[in-house]
Amino acid sequence: SVSLSELIQNCIKKINVPKNVKLKFIENNLQIKCDPVKLEAVIINLIVNAIQEIPNGGDIEIKSFENNEFVVVEFIDSGEGISDENIDKVFEPLFTTKQKGTGLGLASCKNIIEQHLGKISVKNNPTTFTIMIPKELKEISKIEKSL
Repeated sequence: SVSLSELIQNCIKKINVPKNVKLKFIENNLQIKCDPVKLEAVIINLIVNAIQEIPNGGDIEIKSFENNEFVVVEFIDSGEGISDENIDKVFEPLFTTKQKGTGLGLASCKNIIEQHLGKISVKNNPTTFTIMIPKELKEISKIEKSL
């Protein structure tokens, strides 16, 4: 298993966080069973997306906690949110609202989280992307075969 705090800190170090963005992450001692490389890709994608949603600066908060048999990580930004007509489409492959976007980032995040038998979701007010991954991967051998 991997330290979730270390994983998130490593991701933050790899990202160029603009000076006008305040990134807040409270460490804890949660352990998670996962493919760290793939989960890192998800975390980086979600942080970079949040930064892009606040071009004039703002706040991003990353919260992690346990909820029953899941480890939960929330990425909350102070951006304007996602329009009602787009919020249900953000995880669809090739859907993007960005000029240079491919529409593959969030679709790939969803795929990776589902490989971990987890869930990813989004809501507005404030914009929050939530990933939930089971603490104990009972089906780890099946997952490793599909990775």
